[in-house]
Amino acid sequence: MVHAEEVTRHFGSLKALDRVSLSVRPGEVFGLLGPNGAGKTTLVRVLTGVLRPDGGRAVVAGLDVLREPWAVKARIGYATQEQSVYRDLTVEENLRFRARLYRPKEAKALAEEALLRFGLLPYAKALAGHLSGGWRQRLALAQAVVHRPEVLFLDEPTTGLDPLSRRAIWDLIHQEAERGAAVLVTTHYMDEAERCHRLALLFAGRVLALGTPQELKAEAQGRADFYFAPVTLAEARRVEGVWDAWPSGHGVRLILRKGAVPPFPATPTEPTLEDVFLVYTKGEA
Repeated sequence: MVHAEEVTRHFGSLKALDRVSLSVRPGEVFGLLGPNGAGKTTLVRVLTGVLRPDGGRAVVAGLDVLREPWAVKARIGYATQEQSVYRDLTVEENLRFRARLYRPKEAKALAEEALLRFGLLPYAKALAGHLSGGWRQRLALAQAVVHRPEVLFLDEPTTGLDPLSRRAIWDLIHQEAERGAAVLVTTHYMDEAERCHRLALLFAGRVLALGTPQELKAEAQGRADFYFAPVTLAEARRVEGVWDAWPSGHGVRLILRKGAVPPFPATPTEPTLEDVFLVYTKGEA
């Protein structure tokens, strides 16, 4: 459904994307994980036909993005970071407007279906501008999928939301994948990345690693060792071979160079995705 091959994009002298290759399958939630400025939004804009790549090839829903950007836009759903809803329209009016752009004859029925599926029916007549952040984000997601797209692009869809709202949004994202859509989600929240079927770690415009969360953790354990120790942060940072250390409860979590041994009692731990990201970016920063 989504295939990027050696995609490159410059902004002046800045290389925002450096030969990025990845694919997203139907029914899959694919996470693009990286810090701010890594190139996540730039890649999404290239794949949705908003930006032209300087090199490489991108195919979405069987269409070449460079040659047929408008045809691609008709086959996808796209929710941006800015919550692109019309605040002076009601929830129902927002959904009908978006549905009419794609499937005008079915707009009323599609809007009603989205109101029910996303739990928005009690707010159908409310102005979008009067919704809380969580409900407005839910509306933005409903707008992106109201026309039942084959491919869904979500650019940091939970930024600024509380944990319960974030969980609700992710439940809805997985419902779209179960419907058969190929879903690409960008995020910088490591706990959210655990909810993806596969991930690409993006840093400075480059894909550093790609695989399931479990595969990435296993690869990281081949590069470094992970411990918890009941010591101070200052003690931990004096250890030879320490890559990183940070407070955790009544002790410190450490990432050590493979084979390095802490000089105090320490318990081996399983790496988190945050640990994995630190390991991969250590040599790139």
